[in-house]
Amino acid sequence: RLWAPVSLKHSTHRPLATTNARRWVFRLLALPLLVVGLPAAAANYNFPGGNLPSTCIKSIHDTSSFACVTLTLGADDTISISSPITITVGGALMTGASSSINETGPASLLTLVVIGITDLGANSVVKANLSSPAGIVTLGAGSKFTGRIETSSAAIKVGADSIVTGDITTKVAGEVNIYARAKVIGNISTNAGAVKTLAGSNVTGNVVTQVGAITIGGNVGGKINSTGLSTAGAVTVNAGGIIGGAIITGAGAVTLEAGSKSGGIVTEDGAVTVAIGSRVEGSVCTNNAGAITIVGGPTLQAAAKVSGNVISKKAGEVSVGAFATVDGAVIVLLAGARSIAAGAVVGTSVNSSQCADEIVAVTTPPTPLGPASVKSREWRQLFMR
Repeated sequence: RLWAPVSLKHSTHRPLATTNARRWVFRLLALPLLVVGLPAAAANYNFPGGNLPSTCIKSIHDTSSFACVTLTLGADDTISISSPITITVGGALMTGASSSINETGPASLLTLVVIGITDLGANSVVKANLSSPAGIVTLGAGSKFTGRIETSSAAIKVGADSIVTGDITTKVAGEVNIYARAKVIGNISTNAGAVKTLAGSNVTGNVVTQVGAITIGGNVGGKINSTGLSTAGAVTVNAGGIIGGAIITGAGAVTLEAGSKSGGIVTEDGAVTVAIGSRVEGSVCTNNAGAITIVGGPTLQAAAKVSGNVISKKAGEVSVGAFATVDGAVIVLLAGARSIAAGAVVGTSVNSSQCADEIVAVTTPPTPLGPASVKSREWRQLFMR
């Protein structure tokens, strides 16, 4: 037989048109999966007159005031501000990595009042004056904040490699933590909250406290001051730390760890210890009962050095270790004992360096930001959405 009929029932071959049709079906089905895999476009919001986040409304009483139930920005999202406004956030303010708020305007354009926590993502940029009555404020690593940051009793945390250009204040009990290599171009002020800065950090201004302990791991360009305010705040300068100005405390002890530096030191009742290899550019004084120890070392180069005088004005004992150097005099005015080890180098007369509390004025904490007024009607509008 020259040919044989082919049974379609058992054929393994499909018409070309059918095969192509199925391929197109598979491709169409795959399109939603491809769309899901694409990154979401960044959102851009504009205050006061443009596109607003869905959680925010403008006040009907004051066109420069806005209320937000919460305020959340995703990665790379932006908020632009074109004229001075106040945004009050009833809950949390959260921003994703590399987001920005008022990046192109001055901080004076925006007042942020956040009732909940504030958590700014890594490498974010914010220009505003931020007030948070009770919520913790956290700046992610590498972020940049321009303006004042203030809380009532909550902590403030500035992430590694971040920059704050403005003052940082906690009014009641909030701690302030400045992480490695972060920079504060301004002052830090607390009441009962502790202040801690890590290695490589830099505070260009003053650190002021009432009763909170202060631990400095990096540099402070100004002074650490609590005269007339402090009753218990201790000050510790970690190894290698540098305080450009004076250190003044009430009842808290002052400790310069090995290889650290400071200006003059004075306490009311706290002990003062200047460790091996440390330097004090000024006098070391206690006004009441604090003991003073200038630690010696194996050589003159290794031991502690004081460029001014060492003075106990009332009852504090003074000890100068072997090979330690005091350029001025070592004086115990009333009841305290004086001990100078062999090999110590001590001046024979008082030099011109005064005790720090006689030459450094008290730094008054900055006036707190006033809370923004948000009418109850605006909040009702938000929660009814």
